[in-house]
Amino acid sequence: MKKSFVLQIAALLIVSGLFVGMLFATNVYEDTQSRIVEVLCLSCIKLEPKTIKEFTFNTVDNAPHPYFVTENLTKGPVFLDYSEDVCAGCEIMFPIIKQLFNIEFGKQDMFSETVTFDHANITFIYVNLDHTIDALENSFFLYDKDGIDGLPMFTIVTLGYDHGIVRPYYTTLYGTLNVPTDANRASLLREILLESIEMYHQNKAGYHPH
Repeated sequence: MKKSFVLQIAALLIVSGLFVGMLFATNVYEDTQSRIVEVLCLSCIKLEPKTIKEFTFNTVDNAPHPYFVTENLTKGPVFLDYSEDVCAGCEIMFPIIKQLFNIEFGKQDMFSETVTFDHANITFIYVNLDHTIDALENSFFLYDKDGIDGLPMFTIVTLGYDHGIVRPYYTTLYGTLNVPTDANRASLLREILLESIEMYHQNKAGYHPH
């Protein structure tokens, strides 16, 4: 009798342990799966949002532009590159961006530099959301004009003329830009940058950041 009782207790403990293990494994799996799905949405060509390169004056919720954008706009357009550690689309775009601006930095760096692009100044700011400060992280939500909430995300801020006032004027692009090759992606970014430089030169005389 005692032996049977001991065996029953042992069996119960084993089953309980397996159940707890299954719960833990399920939670880990769900967390990992959620992370993977979130990252891959902008990395899959079929699921990637259509890139609309329209400029707008309106930030999300009409929030003010951050100081690091308004101040750097005194020098030229601002290019913001948003990324994270685990992101297949970011891996595709990372070398394209570095080659386009002729710069070098690590994927986990906090990096900014004023570069010369087509004889104009562009302030390049790289934001890895896993390794950044609050002001930079918050700007991601401010410039997500299409409500995609995915990475990679690229924002180009220039100057525009709005009913008698020169104001920051921006567009945001997502993922691998909905074009099939690296050459197409670089060409599209170059086209938008040249457009932003032209608008900047047209309006910079009337810009007052404060």
